[in-house]
Amino acid sequence: CNCKGHADYCDDITGVCKNCRDHSTGDFCEMCEDGYMLARSLDGHHNCRPCACPLSVPSNNFAVHCDRGGAILRCKCQEGYAGHFCERCAPGYYGNPMAIGNSCKRCDCNGNSDPNLIFNECHNVTGHCQHCWGNTGGANCERCASGFYGDAISAKNCRECECNKCGTSLCDDRTGVCHCKPGVTGRLCDQCEEGYSGFASCQGCRRCECGPASIRSTCHPLTLSCPCRPGAGGRYCQRCLPGYWDYSPSGCQKCDCESGHCDMHTGECLSEAAVNLCNISKWSCDECIWHLIGDLRLSNKTLDQLKVGVLNISTGAAANDRLKYYNYTALRLQLLSRFSTKLSDAQAFLQKAASTLQETEDRNKANILKFQRNEVISVNPTSQAPMECHSLNVTEYHAAIDGASQKLMEKTERLSLADRALVQRADDHAEELEKHANELEEDLRESDANGFVQRAISAANVYNNIVKYIDDANITSLTTLNLSQRAEDVCSLGTDFPERNALNLDISELSLAHPLHPFSDRTPQRLEFTLKVAEGTLNRSAEVLQTVTPITSKVEEWATNMRNNEYSTDAYEQAVLSAGEAVENLNFLVPELLDKLKVVEEKKPVNNVTTNIIRIRELIAQARSVAKKVQVSMKFNGQSSVEVHPHSNLEELKTVTSISLFMRVDPDKDPIEDRFILYLGDRNGRKDYMGLAIKNDNLVYVYNLGDEDVEIPLGSKPVSQWPAVFNYIKVERLGRHGKVFLTIPSQSFTDEQKFIQKGEAPGSDSLFDIDPKDIVFFVGGVPPDVKLPPPLSLAPFVGCIELGSLNNDVISLYNFKETHKMDVVASTPCPRYTFLAFSQSRIASYLFDGTGYALINNIERRSKFGVVTRFDIAVRTVANNGILFLMVNGDKYFLLELKNGFLRLMYDFGFSSGPQIFENNLPKLQINDARYHEVSVIYHQSKKVILLVDKSHVKSMENPKTTLPFSDIYIGGAPSSILKSRPELSAVEGLKGCVKGFQFQKKDFNLLEEPGTIGISSGCPEESFMSRKAYFTGESYLGSTAKISPFDNFEGGLNFRTLQPSGLLFYHSEGSDEFSISLENGAVVLNCRGTRVKSHKKQYSDGRTHFLVASVNNQKYSLLVDDKDKQEKKRPASATRSSSDTAVKTFYYGGSPSSSFKNFTGCISYAYVNRQDQDIEPEDFQRYTVKVQTSLQDCPVQRPPAALLSRHREHTSRAKQNQSQKVSRESSLPLGLMELKGDDQEPSEVNIERCYLSSSPRALRRAFHYGGIANSRQHYTDLPDSFSERSHFSLSLKTHSSFGLIFYVSDVQEDNFMALFLAHGKLVYTFNVADQRVKIKSEEKYNDGAWHNVIFIRAGSMGRLIIDGLTVLEERAQGSNISWHVNSPIYVGGVPPGAAQRNVQRNSAYSFTGCLKNLQLNGQWLSSLAETFGVTPCFEGLSEAGTYFSEEGGYIVLDEMFDLGLRFELVMEVRPRVASGVLLHVRSAQGYFTMYIHRGEAVVLVNDGSREFSTKVSPKQGLCAGNWHRITVIRDANVVQLDVDSEVNHVVGPLNHNSTDTKKPVFIGGAPDVFLPERIATRKAYVGCMRSLTINNSQVSFSKAVLVSGAVSVGTCPAA
Repeated sequence: CNCKGHADYCDDITGVCKNCRDHSTGDFCEMCEDGYMLARSLDGHHNCRPCACPLSVPSNNFAVHCDRGGAILRCKCQEGYAGHFCERCAPGYYGNPMAIGNSCKRCDCNGNSDPNLIFNECHNVTGHCQHCWGNTGGANCERCASGFYGDAISAKNCRECECNKCGTSLCDDRTGVCHCKPGVTGRLCDQCEEGYSGFASCQGCRRCECGPASIRSTCHPLTLSCPCRPGAGGRYCQRCLPGYWDYSPSGCQKCDCESGHCDMHTGECLSEAAVNLCNISKWSCDECIWHLIGDLRLSNKTLDQLKVGVLNISTGAAANDRLKYYNYTALRLQLLSRFSTKLSDAQAFLQKAASTLQETEDRNKANILKFQRNEVISVNPTSQAPMECHSLNVTEYHAAIDGASQKLMEKTERLSLADRALVQRADDHAEELEKHANELEEDLRESDANGFVQRAISAANVYNNIVKYIDDANITSLTTLNLSQRAEDVCSLGTDFPERNALNLDISELSLAHPLHPFSDRTPQRLEFTLKVAEGTLNRSAEVLQTVTPITSKVEEWATNMRNNEYSTDAYEQAVLSAGEAVENLNFLVPELLDKLKVVEEKKPVNNVTTNIIRIRELIAQARSVAKKVQVSMKFNGQSSVEVHPHSNLEELKTVTSISLFMRVDPDKDPIEDRFILYLGDRNGRKDYMGLAIKNDNLVYVYNLGDEDVEIPLGSKPVSQWPAVFNYIKVERLGRHGKVFLTIPSQSFTDEQKFIQKGEAPGSDSLFDIDPKDIVFFVGGVPPDVKLPPPLSLAPFVGCIELGSLNNDVISLYNFKETHKMDVVASTPCPRYTFLAFSQSRIASYLFDGTGYALINNIERRSKFGVVTRFDIAVRTVANNGILFLMVNGDKYFLLELKNGFLRLMYDFGFSSGPQIFENNLPKLQINDARYHEVSVIYHQSKKVILLVDKSHVKSMENPKTTLPFSDIYIGGAPSSILKSRPELSAVEGLKGCVKGFQFQKKDFNLLEEPGTIGISSGCPEESFMSRKAYFTGESYLGSTAKISPFDNFEGGLNFRTLQPSGLLFYHSEGSDEFSISLENGAVVLNCRGTRVKSHKKQYSDGRTHFLVASVNNQKYSLLVDDKDKQEKKRPASATRSSSDTAVKTFYYGGSPSSSFKNFTGCISYAYVNRQDQDIEPEDFQRYTVKVQTSLQDCPVQRPPAALLSRHREHTSRAKQNQSQKVSRESSLPLGLMELKGDDQEPSEVNIERCYLSSSPRALRRAFHYGGIANSRQHYTDLPDSFSERSHFSLSLKTHSSFGLIFYVSDVQEDNFMALFLAHGKLVYTFNVADQRVKIKSEEKYNDGAWHNVIFIRAGSMGRLIIDGLTVLEERAQGSNISWHVNSPIYVGGVPPGAAQRNVQRNSAYSFTGCLKNLQLNGQWLSSLAETFGVTPCFEGLSEAGTYFSEEGGYIVLDEMFDLGLRFELVMEVRPRVASGVLLHVRSAQGYFTMYIHRGEAVVLVNDGSREFSTKVSPKQGLCAGNWHRITVIRDANVVQLDVDSEVNHVVGPLNHNSTDTKKPVFIGGAPDVFLPERIATRKAYVGCMRSLTINNSQVSFSKAVLVSGAVSVGTCPAA
């Protein structure tokens, strides 16, 4: 018996073995049982061993069967397992098959997972459900989610808890019972317990107990303060007032001192200067802070207590209050208002009312203690006695009114015409504010050891400067009035001028460029418009006055009541509410008033009268810069959110986006859950976006560039394992490539840890496409009216965040547009530093961005000028120019600067010989090399200046003996008013770089704590010294080396901007082989060994920034510009030779020393190449070894003004019209026909207009939509050789169709075939085996509109159909070794007309309607797509009726029954997604008729065989605004009328008597290029929706068209 040693007996006739053992099977024991495979033993016999799927032990062998093809083991896995070796669990299962004894189990989510998911999805290792549905939560969705209650398993009725979120600590997830926070009561936890207060803090209520010196034991229920006995003070009467001591239950004793002040504990007399008085002030919060700071300073607390107290105070109330004050200044700033008088009166009345109340209380106390009822104390309404901080809550509205007053003061000065008294009052007010500011800064400087508050309130310094320019702004207003009057005078002279051109007199421009120049007929209308603007502004101003008046009247009434002893709680509440309502009204009225004046701020000044406006703009920029640099965190409580001002240069964000931040979570206090962190993108959650979140205990970076969401989880460090400190996070995106970084700082027992994760977006889109009008930047959460994309729709963040940078620009949460449920006082920010970070040491470094500066006033306060006076500064920069330090006093100055990279010294102390200058190109003086250099200036014996660099003497300069005439010093920059005060200083620039320490006479200064410092920040990030941009002059280039393979495997991208039509962008050569990317006649060209790929457009030398990506692989060369212009070429067979492996190669940007091509002139930025030895990241040009005449600073290339471009087009048009004088009655040629053409006659399309609707609606990746026509389909070629023996197809299907063909392939005669189709909603898989048929039909219906995974396999005569991984159906035909061959193509979605009829039932032989995705053959994507007919991407979102022409291109051909000859009427409705495209084209033997859109215009172009003529209409709202447009064309021989949305134009062309009326095919939505006229302005296919096409009143049905070619969806369009 031939049983291979695995059986002892066999049949004595047939030889078939009996009872095979050792897991063998088969007639001769020659095969193995399922789960085992043949293996040759050492003795040559075949043994059956367990499949290593994944491990060769029985407990971990999960294969149905396996075999070995060559050296590769192939496993067919059991249900629930996936992977080549069954090494992981399939979707819907969890476990770890690689661990011995472990297996995959089905996910158990209790039926509460998302029903839209194909599988019951859970974590593939832990089994935790990831998409709980119906408000459920927990590892198995077994309970209601937080904030919901009910039965999650049986009844599935989880509903929202009714508890008050502010007062509830926990809502029971079963019963809904509310568990209250401490001090809170009520069924819904919605009120404080009796005797408790502070519910609004959402931190629970605390008992409001008064101190021993209070008259009553509990505080007042309205004011929440306590009435005190004589001499006692504080909110709870817990201490003595200033001027009193010896605290006891009976109060405090008055100090017996001449100064009136003593130590409140000992009674020891103190000078007045040593006492921190609680003065009457406008800011109640600050008053309380001053008291507390005084208490802290005077008490003998430990250093730790002092540190915690100051930190909390600094980062809490003071920072928030001061920043709100700044926001009024920076966001609303304009000019002073005449209405400040009324508000000042209201303010005075409030002061009087508060004083009167205090006096009334004092009198009552006196009456009780001394006189009972007999003595009457008079009330002095003008008394200015100090008000106690706890007196009344009225000061909150007092501060709010003062804030409204600031808005008006700062913003409406231009309406004030000649009120000198008002200006005087403004100056008085400014002095008062300055006095308060100085007091504030002096007090804070003593307690602000961390420097936090100083950075937060630096905006107040800006405000002081703004007040100084109020008077100048008033004069500007007068000048504007004078200009208007002069304009009227010019009007009266108008008839004296023969020529009349436009007079530039618009109130919004505040300019009269040439008052005596001729003017146009529009001048009276402009003057009338000016009067209307002024009149409307005054009307709005009157409304503001009317709103202010109730405040005054109510306060007067309140003050009178108080004087007459008529005070009551009701009266108090009513007065406060009235004032609050009036202030709220102002919040609505003031912005409207500002809108009237906004044109003043936004217009660019053109003459000297607007110098003051320039200065005010500078102050606005400085104030905003200050807010950006407040390095203090915010604490988020799970309900709060902050909207931050986004980046000012949105164009830069398109190519590269980088955000850094510090984040602190405390897993012990707040368990880690899925939470939102930040979002940058569209307000409605559409279009491109990027964000950060915590998901499944991982930090996840999410972004979308228009294709599908990319999620990059940082799985190497779960968030629950982070220490409760500030950890540094950075996310960045360069083109499609994204990274997330995490740095955990060193702790007591651990070193610093760094983690990184990479990813990239699918598809070819590389740009972050954002609309400046809709972009938002939210941190911590979002308000309810903002919609987030699904991956970020998570619970708000809990913890502390401090923003670091956005694209390397310092940014702060305190530069916010708006906060939502954020209380910085109640939720104290987390301290970022564990010790006092700023001290008088040289460790501190400061970052200067070119706009800010440090100002040290009265520099001699630390040390005096002496015989030797020394200044030391350490500087690190890559900038060419910048101020190091500057001293100015009138005409005298001293300047140390960087110019062209070298140190330059210039000073003049009033010398008769003029300024002393030292400049030299000595190598020692070049310090812009990104390293720190110590620069010292010594002034010796008042007559010699000595310059040291890195402690080495460089130069000494003698001058006449003069004492240094300066007291202040500017570092890193100076205000423009200072720089413009002398011509020698007018050209100097602010420093971009870092300064580490500044010393005067060897004494250190903390620059951040100096009151005059504006717009600098601490720290010195390395990114500041990387050069990502370079400017090339046409003779310059940059060179470097790297391990790259440009000819074989290459990806590179870069931004470029130029006005020159030609230039070399990137170059590499190996011998005679060249690889280059260049600009040629305005087009981008990729050249790889002579194979050229050229962009379609030729207008890339327009001065705008463009982004290109070039790639090379073993199949094709690709070039993509601006995500729109994509061109490809197959790699020629001759190019298969490989270049020298991984050797280091030299490459160049901007030119080359060897190429014959012209070098580039312009800017290149954010370039990258795929180096083989490092990740993709922007090239740092600073590190390049070859730099020839290249500037690594700002790019000077600017786009020409639009007026210049239009003037150029106008001249071009006129010149061409002069050349063609023979045109008779026809109109001028359509836009684009007259323009110059390149050598290859490609049409010109300058300034491509972007449409409101994206040309790429959001679609699923690798998914296509079929249907709408009977033969919608795709053709795939290149069948593998093994296809005749075995095939394994897989796809995902979504449809509502009951019938329809999904897949079909056959031979020419259709004898051999294979098909997958729908019949009555069921899936049918069939193929032939000779004359037999294998037919497998599902029992269930799958036309339910959900996604289903389908696998259909043919192995000889066996067929298998697997649906959703659960249903496996198998059939087999008789016979074997039967020849079976089919031919390409494979048809997907349908077949050509007439095909498949003999093999597929009739009603299923036509296209199904629905989507297919992820089509694979034998595990490989089907990529050989040859032809497409009526198939588009499978778009997400809603759809509507119509026919959609997708951006991949396509067209419809109507048959000849539709007559578009000499006479017809045509109507269509369109909603374009591109500015240019062909709508309709008919070609005849004699000529053509074409209708297209171009740059927002509808154009009809006609040629009847004798001459071309055209007409066009430009609708007012444009064609690209996202709306439907109705277009009607009527032709009557040589007359053509075009009507677009009732706007009509027509043309009368030449009459051709030889024209005949013939019927020809009609192309809709585009046409093959060969059919289109040569002189058409655009050859692009139309992209957008089209509906309701009628020709001669007959409705056109596209579903019955002769041909639907390309990406056209008949019947449905993606909704707007």
